Amino acid sequence: MNIMSMDIILIFVFAVICAGLVKGTCPLTCSCVDDSSGSHVNCHSKYLRRIPTLPKDTYNLDLRYNNITEIDVQLCKEMPQLHTIYISFNLIIEIPVTTFAACEQLYY
Repeated sequence: MNIMSMDIILIFVFAVICAGLVKGTCPLTCSCVDDSSGSHVNCHSKYLRRIPTLPKDTYNLDLRYNNITEIDVQLCKEMPQLHTIYISFNLIIEIPVTTFAACEQLYY
């Protein structure tokens, strides 16, 4: 393999790694499926006590049946494409009014 081919391979590997860092990665406890709309993240019944760091392009988020006690008000700022979030059957007592204010795409 010549030096030019090696340079191209290194640039490709670097680009793939950087793309993953920008988008974010799927939490180990959850499963993620990517499609043309972004990431569908399923963290259903994982005994989570807090919402993990999620891919930035998350548009569908299932957090049902966990032990989550609060939702960070930064959630929508970190995931501007968030369209659907399922949070029932958790230990959430109160959700501040401003929590979903930045969720412009949120449907329900």
